[in-house]
Amino acid sequence: MKKIAIVTDGWRRFANYAWISGSRQYIKEHHLDVDIYVFNSFGNFSRDEKFNNGEYNIVNLPDFREFDGIILEVTNISPENIRNEIIDNVKKSQVPAVSLLEEIPGLYYTGINNYSAMEKIVEHLVTEHGCKTLNYVGGPVWNGENKERLAAYCDVLKRHGIEVEEQRIIHKDYEIDTGEWGFDYFLNRELLPEAFVCANDNIAVGLCHRAAELGYRIPDDFLVTGFDNFDKACIYEPRITTVGFTKENIAYKAMGLLDQIWRGNKTERILYVDVQWVFQDSCGCKARHPVSRGQYVIDRIFGEVRETDFLNEMLDLKRHLLECNSYLELAEWLPPYFRGLHCEGMYFYMNRDILQAEEMDILEEDMAEAYVKKGYPEEMDLVLACGHGKQYCSMERKKGELIPQLWKEAPGNLYLFAPIHFRDREVGYLVLQNCDYILNHQLLFEIMTTIQESLENLYGRLVLKRMNKKLSLLYIMDSLTGLYNRMAYNKLAIPLYERCMKENRTIMVMFVDADHLKYINDNFGHDMGNLAISSIASGIRQCCPQSAVSMRYGGDEFVVLIPDYDQAKAEELKSKIEHTLQKISDTHRSGFRIEASIGYVIADRSSSSLNDCINEADEEMYRLKRARKAERVDAPL
Repeated sequence: MKKIAIVTDGWRRFANYAWISGSRQYIKEHHLDVDIYVFNSFGNFSRDEKFNNGEYNIVNLPDFREFDGIILEVTNISPENIRNEIIDNVKKSQVPAVSLLEEIPGLYYTGINNYSAMEKIVEHLVTEHGCKTLNYVGGPVWNGENKERLAAYCDVLKRHGIEVEEQRIIHKDYEIDTGEWGFDYFLNRELLPEAFVCANDNIAVGLCHRAAELGYRIPDDFLVTGFDNFDKACIYEPRITTVGFTKENIAYKAMGLLDQIWRGNKTERILYVDVQWVFQDSCGCKARHPVSRGQYVIDRIFGEVRETDFLNEMLDLKRHLLECNSYLELAEWLPPYFRGLHCEGMYFYMNRDILQAEEMDILEEDMAEAYVKKGYPEEMDLVLACGHGKQYCSMERKKGELIPQLWKEAPGNLYLFAPIHFRDREVGYLVLQNCDYILNHQLLFEIMTTIQESLENLYGRLVLKRMNKKLSLLYIMDSLTGLYNRMAYNKLAIPLYERCMKENRTIMVMFVDADHLKYINDNFGHDMGNLAISSIASGIRQCCPQSAVSMRYGGDEFVVLIPDYDQAKAEELKSKIEHTLQKISDTHRSGFRIEASIGYVIADRSSSSLNDCINEADEEMYRLKRARKAERVDAPL
């Protein structure tokens, strides 16, 4: 029996299941006895660096020397120190390792030839369409794929005697808003070209969308190309010219490369997979095999149905987890839920000191909880393990053990390791066995978020009990809601407000208050009241931009500060939050409505303090609340 480690960072909320499915396909077809251990993080999702560090800590759990092979994908990891540390640890293990998508000195590589793939796209624009001015809108400047695609763009231009102008090259990230920003950037500088070469499809779609908003037509006014052949490229209007490849095939070849190494066969250090150039409407070409937009809409409709069902299940799970009074009780709610998602096993580990502190009314001096930021302590406990119809609880973790050998397993298993942490504080980890359904349907992020938020809520309540209901704020984040807590008032809110006043910038101060919370608490219980509060916070979090400082100001009160907002933007945000809460309320099916009253002010004068603005927004909120109550006095909740 051999085992391989796959180290990967998701993209925002999405786990890359292709690496797993491609590897498993090769293992199945070649009848190999190989188990896969996946160490997955979501370290590029949050703006909170400490949260991201807590995610990346999972790569410090394994001893790579214990594996027979390693598959590594670090293209999404932006902190250079973390990338380098992971790569160094892999190299030090002296275990055969394959890097995906990015060529790393000293490691094997499977992926595409980004240079030749982009080279043909740019060559097509120059030779087939006669373009002489081409702008490049790139992804992260540090990203290896982006560097290779940019190099191809530059070399093709030089080959045809076209000057490479630095002012026509910009970089940001791989998101849609990069394309929107990129178009405005060049438009404002009067640098619109004959063709935009975009580093990926997200950028291309964003650019086309922004151009269309301003009245431009593609390909009549200029050409646009993308890269990656995402669904949006073939569905968008116009269809985006792009480069396609199969990630599963990349992982398949990586697994094959490891297999050949194990057999002692001579192998190439670099293996490229084939790509497909898809020339479509956005460059003036006619799509040869256009994807059906109608079928895409049908798939999305049923996808939304499945997503709604999943969200209902998540709300139900969250309600149960919020009612738990111990870590074991919380863990015991998880196995039935995971079995319903076709997961065959679960192992739930936590730090021993946290578990021991749970049993104490007052924490003794010599029992202070460790605050581990990097790595995992030797003393950890298996809170709960389940599989094969059996269940074990409260077991010590053996030194160096990743999962216990509690029952006999057939070969060919997948074990996914996900970190459990409170921001950058390591708390434990969760192992899911053969959880392909969860990964393939992109459910992992929401599941882990729910578990971690519930754990943190429970932890907070236990600390509150130990400290005689005087919780010493340990984090700037509120454990129940995921928003900033009152600590952020002095650390973030006041400095932001004063900076805007000093720079003569407007800032919106919004006050949000939960409606009929007393009714919910009296009739459904305080845990359901907590669910209503966290749902309102979720609505705020979903609707506010990254520049916002959103705080849980009181028990059921929230304050939001957003710089550079005017009346129109504030009104739009208010409507968006109300609409989002309505959608959440429609799906949770708990017998009550989740609603909030919202007031705001636009501050543009330094004579008023932030506290004055909050009071003014509070008064406006209560004026609206009284008006709504008068209008709906006879309406049911």
